[in-house]
Amino acid sequence: MRRSTSEVEPRWRGSAILRQLLAVVEKELRSEFRQRVSVAVTVLSVGVIVLVLAFALGGTPLSGELFAALLWVVFFLGLSPAVGRSFLAEEERGTRLLLHMLTSPAALYWGKLTTNVLIGMVTNVLGYGLFLLFLPVPSTPELWAIGVLIAVAAFGFAATLTLLSAAIAGAHHRGVLLPILGLPVVVPLVLPGIEATRRVVEHAPWAMVMPLVNLMVGYGGAIAIVGFWLFEWVWQE
Repeated sequence: MRRSTSEVEPRWRGSAILRQLLAVVEKELRSEFRQRVSVAVTVLSVGVIVLVLAFALGGTPLSGELFAALLWVVFFLGLSPAVGRSFLAEEERGTRLLLHMLTSPAALYWGKLTTNVLIGMVTNVLGYGLFLLFLPVPSTPELWAIGVLIAVAAFGFAATLTLLSAAIAGAHHRGVLLPILGLPVVVPLVLPGIEATRRVVEHAPWAMVMPLVNLMVGYGGAIAIVGFWLFEWVWQE
């Protein structure tokens, strides 16, 4: 007896992929909040980085350029452990094969990426808040402009680190490899990000910041699309 198309819905259909994507996001967020150790490690890593910078600077007033550079260092180093363990955790829990059987590669990739962007935004907000609390800021920038940069940074870092996390998930010493391999890939994102942050801190017109934001969004989008094309091969290998 033949089944109707409504009874059997292939994994690659758009509606099925969307449901799987949302299921992946829900699973990831529940796992993050269920494992309180992961949340604590993220908070502590960001806090330690900011405190080390605060002790090293010893209250020295920051210029706009130095403030921007240190803030992006906090973004990258604070975000790498949180986003980088996305696929590493599947290897540690032994759920890689199960995910491969139950979800399409598209749903898995975009679901992981969406979750990493959300986690990245929360981590960046935490890092920026601690930065303002413990370090002397040269001036008070517009919060909405900083919010845009925080979101763009989260998207760009998530796009680069998600694919790298999948690529090295089965490698030895994978926890050390991620920041080493990720640093060259994020340089085209960090450099315009530092310059954009400097201009925001120095109250430059938004028209001078927007080209840099467009460059970062374009780079992150390109990495996300390339990552999607390569993901199925990388994940299967």
